[in-house]
Amino acid sequence: MRKSPFNLDERERDVYKNLIVILYFITLIVLIILQLYRQFVLRQPSEQWDDIALLITFNVLLLIGGGIFLSGHVNLKRIKMRYLVMGYAAFVLVGLLFTIFKYTVLLGQAITLQHIWNYLIIILPITAILVLGWGLLGYLGHQRMENNLK
Repeated sequence: MRKSPFNLDERERDVYKNLIVILYFITLIVLIILQLYRQFVLRQPSEQWDDIALLITFNVLLLIGGGIFLSGHVNLKRIKMRYLVMGYAAFVLVGLLFTIFKYTVLLGQAITLQHIWNYLIIILPITAILVLGWGLLGYLGHQRMENNLK
């Protein structure tokens, strides 16, 4: 059997994994800072920073989903329904408050109650899709963990 030049012991693999995670988070933070700088300081049109925003969004969504799946700690059978509903409501509220903050403070626009209602109508299904997707990943991750233990 041929020996690979990349044979690493467990300690070396852990060092490289930690390094990769740290560099990933640094890259993500720098991308967020660049996107916010271009959007709010330089006031560039969205066409000039949409690609960075999409990259950040998909990275964060997949990071959360991957963490839920790989940890295997989310057992939906043991979570009470009221906690799920309260968590979903908090997620929607945070999304709505961030949207209101963005338009009023960061962009300096006046918004009405109708605008807030329209934002809520957009935020509700998006957060529902995210929560359902993460819930599915949590279930599959827990099943994977249970199968590995057997």
